[in-house]
Amino acid sequence: MTAVPICRVAYTLVDVTVHVETEQPMVLSYLDEFYTRGASTAPGWTVRARIAPGAADMRRNRFGVGVRANPKGRVVEIAAPTLKDLAIVTRKCLREVMVARCESAGFTMLHASAIARPGRVVVFAADKRAGKTTLALRAALEHGWRYLSNDHLIVFPDHDDLVLTSLPTLLPVKVGTLLDVEHLLPAKPIDDRGLDLDWWRFRSRENRYATDAGVYYTYGRLGQDNPIAVRLNSGAARPELVVVFPSYASSAGIVGPPESVADGWRELVRHIRVDWVFDPGLNQRYLPRQQRDPERFAHDGQELCRQLARRARFLCWQHRGDPAPLLRALAEEGDR
Repeated sequence: MTAVPICRVAYTLVDVTVHVETEQPMVLSYLDEFYTRGASTAPGWTVRARIAPGAADMRRNRFGVGVRANPKGRVVEIAAPTLKDLAIVTRKCLREVMVARCESAGFTMLHASAIARPGRVVVFAADKRAGKTTLALRAALEHGWRYLSNDHLIVFPDHDDLVLTSLPTLLPVKVGTLLDVEHLLPAKPIDDRGLDLDWWRFRSRENRYATDAGVYYTYGRLGQDNPIAVRLNSGAARPELVVVFPSYASSAGIVGPPESVADGWRELVRHIRVDWVFDPGLNQRYLPRQQRDPERFAHDGQELCRQLARRARFLCWQHRGDPAPLLRALAEEGDR
C-alpha cells in the first residue's frame, strides 16, 4: 500500500508561526482562504490534521471531531470523520493560537472595520447596520486601500506600540452592498448561502439594504492578505489614525462633510466587543489558555481606547454607502 504524502505548510498569524501537517491538500487550500503562508520558522504550534476516528482520550465536538493538545510540546492533533469538519476545526485551531497570543498581550476587540494605506489608518466604529462593512469593502475595491479588519478589530499593546489587526473569520456581505460592488469583486463568495441574487436585483434599494440576506467572502477572495498588522507607534512614518462613527443618511438628507467629535474615546468604548470573546459557540476553545473575565477585559479595553484616543482624531459622518466623499476630504486635508 502506497503511503499518502504529508504536506507541511507554515502560516504566519501576526507574529506567531503555526505549522500545519496533513495528508489532505484540500485542508490547506481552505486555510489559504483565511491565512497567509509564511516562512518556515520555528513554530509557535504544530497542528496535525487527519481524517481518522481518533483516539479515545480526545476531546470531541458535536460533529465528532477529536482534538488533543499537548501544551508542553506545542502540538495539536485533530482527527475528523469528514474533510469539511477537518478543515473547519483546523482553521479554528489556528485562529485560537492567534487569539491566545493577543490575549497574552491584553488585547481588546472593537465592533469596527478598518482600512489602511501608507500614512493613514481609518477605523469605522459603529453598531449593526451603520455601514461599516460597506464603507471598508468599497474603500478596498474602489480606492485601493488595504482591508485591515471587518467588524472584529483587534487592538493589543506591544511594549510602547499599539498593534491593529483582524480576527480571521468569514466576511458577511449583505445583498445591498453585494449588488453595488459585484462588478468589482475578483472572485465568487466562498458560501453563497443559497442567495437568489437575480431576485434581489428587482427589489428597491431600500429593501436590499433592509435585509440581512447575503453571502460569505474571505479576505483571500477579495484579493487581500490576512491577517495583516499595522503598528501605530513604530518607525519614522507613523500613520495618522482617524476613527469615524458612521451612520446612514436619510433618503432625503444631504451627505455632508465629516464632523469632529469631542471626547470621542467615550463613544469608542461603547464599541468594545465582549460578545464574541466570551461566547463559547463563537470563540471555541480547543487549546488550553488563560483568559481574563469579562470585567477585566472591559477594563483593559477602556485603557486601550484611551491610548488610541491619544493618537486619533474622531469624526462622525452620515453617508449613503460610498466612502469616496470621506476619503476625498481626508486626502484634501493631508494636502494642505
